[in-house]
Amino acid sequence: MSGQVTVKVDDSGLRKLLSILQKNERPVRIVADGVEYGVHQEFGTSRGVPATMFMTRAVEKHRNELTQAIKQAGGDFTMLENAVVKVAFDVEKDAKDNAPWDTGALRNSIHVVDPGANYSFEV
Repeated sequence: MSGQVTVKVDDSGLRKLLSILQKNERPVRIVADGVEYGVHQEFGTSRGVPATMFMTRAVEKHRNELTQAIKQAGGDFTMLENAVVKVAFDVEKDAKDNAPWDTGALRNSIHVVDPGANYSFEV
């Protein structure tokens, strides 16, 4: 089998979001999955795939932790940045632990994105 597969991804929404976030001067991290069916696993489908809410549950689990860290940081940008990064990676871990399907593709695609970093997208 030496066939070649080409996958086209419409990442225009993600590019626009990253462009907006890069202009902000506050710590931001995005926890995302890299498979196109992740949203269907999260929210379900009209064809009977049940919602699993693995990302939502991971975010909700750490909401209070982030709120407390923001209060404690006050105006200290470095302390706030460290708290945001820690919570983002905690959310990533919990989302991976609770993602449906054990094939690994969805779980392995969950990652933290720093919108302030320079990324090149190859499509």
